Order: sequence, then C-alpha cells, then structure tokens
Amino acid sequence: MKQEKLESILDTSRKMFGRYGIQKTSLHEIARMARVAKATIYNYFGSKDQIYLEVLNRESNDVIEKISVAVDQVTSPADKLRVFMHAKFRYMKEAINILNLGREGIDNLLPKTSSIRDRLFSREVNILHSILEKGVTEGIFYVSNIMLTARAIGYALRGFETTWLLEENNGEIEKHLDNLSYILCSGILVRREVV
Repeated sequence: MKQEKLESILDTSRKMFGRYGIQKTSLHEIARMARVAKATIYNYFGSKDQIYLEVLNRESNDVIEKISVAVDQVTSPADKLRVFMHAKFRYMKEAINILNLGREGIDNLLPKTSSIRDRLFSREVNILHSILEKGVTEGIFYVSNIMLTARAIGYALRGFETTWLLEENNGEIEKHLDNLSYILCSGILVRREVV
C-alpha cells in the first residue's frame, strides 16, 4: 500500500509539475489529485521541493535507461551513435520537467536541480564515450581524445535540446539528427582522390 501511494504521489506530481510548473503546483492539489492526505505527502517527502527533485531524478534515470536499451539493440558503433542521438531526443521530449528547468529558472530557487541535470549529462557522456571507444577499437572512428569528443558531442546535443524539442516537429528533428549523425561520422571535408 505504501508503494502505491508513493507512486501515485510521484506520478501525479510529475504530470502537474510538467503542466503548471513547480511554482504554480500546490501540495494541496497534488494530494487531491493523488487521492492522499497532504500529511501523507509530508511523511514521504517533507516538502514540495523534495517531490520535485525526486520527479527529476526519476525522469533522468528513465531517460538514461531507455537510451541504453536503444543503443544496446544495435552493434555497429556508427549505428550506436545515430541511435543514441535519436533516442536522446525521443526520450528527453518525454522528460518535460527536465526540459522545463531552464525556462522556469528553477536553478536559482532550487540549486540541487543543477546537480541532477549535470549528472544526467555525465551519464550521457559516459554512453557516448563507450560508443566512441568501441568505434576506435574496431577501427571505425578516428578520435584522438575520446572523452573530449564525447563531451563535445554531448554539449552539442544539449544545445539543440531547447531549440529542437520546443520549436520543431518530430519529422524535422529526425532530419536534423540524421544530418548531424552524417557529419559526425563522415565529416564535412571534401574527399579528394589521390592520383
């Protein structure tokens, strides 16, 4: 019974925070929608901020788990890189509370959100690192500094999150990601035949 209540509170909170933001969501409304007493919420979490942090942690873990599963479905490092990018955007689109962090200015009100976002980024970079390392080992990629390259790709993708996920439709995002994947794997230099 306790686990059911906990899940109900978190599921309700996730939806409400995603729709109204943390500032406009009240514990009273969360309790009402989750069909629990407000005191129950305080017993489990202590505050609305703690619920919000747990929601962010769960979204972050969910994104990484789904990306990892998608990447593990393919074998080629080039395919893994392409799948990583597509999966990242597909699952980040579902992690609305993480996406809303920058828009709401929550980092200033609740500094712990930055560490959740940073931890998500580090985990994404670790996946990218393993993909690049496999590609280098198999002679598919030439990368002189794997960690630096993984971080650069991570930062590039993070920069696109806000623009692409908020302004583009899914078809356009897919085209952008395919183009980015091509550039990363093939480069932009003109290949000249050696005579």
